[in-house]
Amino acid sequence: MLEEWKPDLLTKLYVYSLCLLVYTVADVSWLFVIPRPPLYVMVGAITIIKALKNGMMHASPQKVMWIIVWFIFNLMLIFVSPDSIISYLFRLLFFLILTSVILLSLDEMKYLLKILTNCFVFILVISIPAWIFYLIGVPMAHTGPHYHENGFHVYYDYFFFTTSVGSASSTYPRFSSVFLEPGQMATPCVFLFHLNSRENKLFQFKNVIMIIAIIMSFSLIAYGLFVFSLVVNRMGNSRYKVPAAIITLLLIGGSWMYFTSHENNAVNALIVSRLEYDEEENTISGNNRTNDYFEYRYDEMMHTKDKYFGIHDQSLEWTNNTSGYKKFIVKNGIVGFAIVMVMMLLLWLDNKKISVLMYCIMVVVAFLVRDMLTTPLWMTCAIIGACILGVDTEDTEMYSGAHMIISE
Repeated sequence: MLEEWKPDLLTKLYVYSLCLLVYTVADVSWLFVIPRPPLYVMVGAITIIKALKNGMMHASPQKVMWIIVWFIFNLMLIFVSPDSIISYLFRLLFFLILTSVILLSLDEMKYLLKILTNCFVFILVISIPAWIFYLIGVPMAHTGPHYHENGFHVYYDYFFFTTSVGSASSTYPRFSSVFLEPGQMATPCVFLFHLNSRENKLFQFKNVIMIIAIIMSFSLIAYGLFVFSLVVNRMGNSRYKVPAAIITLLLIGGSWMYFTSHENNAVNALIVSRLEYDEEENTISGNNRTNDYFEYRYDEMMHTKDKYFGIHDQSLEWTNNTSGYKKFIVKNGIVGFAIVMVMMLLLWLDNKKISVLMYCIMVVVAFLVRDMLTTPLWMTCAIIGACILGVDTEDTEMYSGAHMIISE
């Protein structure tokens, strides 16, 4: 009988310190008091110790190539950014920390996923009841308005959750827990939901909590990714794959029809209305991740050499209140964008399973809308998700035709 794997003290220390870093950098309000430089140094030191112990024993050729490409991305930013030596050293620390994730064993990745999810659910379990009390009008102590260091976000801190100044007077407030924005909370929540429902455990407690948080966020991209995740999971985990997917879509479609037929509701106001076609802009109303001035500056940049490696020698305040792949290109250039796409491709090529491909597509779509793939939380979810799905799942019958094409 095989002995059950248990994490040693170093692994536990590494995982918990990494989760602390991940959520601190994700702008969780509870962690604003933690200074980031010492945190990076601490996690970097633990990472180096663990790397010296484990080495490259879990590195496939594709993972080695991923590390090389990731190093090139960080090296590019060091060469083109006019920062200090200290900033370059922290960039290298960041490289080492995320590199350590892809070198973990499968058991260690599953343990990391468990702790990462438990931390997220712990935050939500505290935030959701407080948010419900807030919605029904219970007076709650708060501080603010506070101005975030990024110079854009202005929020009230209710200790158990935050609200932006703009949404405080909104007819339909959106839940963001202790994150700065609903989308910043809901999108990684979908990633974790997808990974934790891979074993046909859709309605276990932690998944139900994440579903509630996603719904209350009223994030358009999170709703879309959530529907995608549900369909993929039902087709991958159910014995009756196509009927399960059809039933799932019918339930989603029925809910959609109900909300669209009742105009005065949050789903219709914050989701459905954003899918309406805007003839003047020649796009859907929800495609508002940028503004006219940003588009002007972006088009201007694309006619200069800055388009290759991004803008690093001037203020980028004009990118505030924007998001998406264009903002990523402004900061990292077309080359940086291409490198990140190659990194996602390599994560899939490490296993070449349809379940991994579906997950990578989900992550890339989220990245195109919100430029956060190279942040610790998103990249950690991308790495461990692709690796765990690549080993834990089998290609299903519904994918057989697609798998034949991919194999050829």
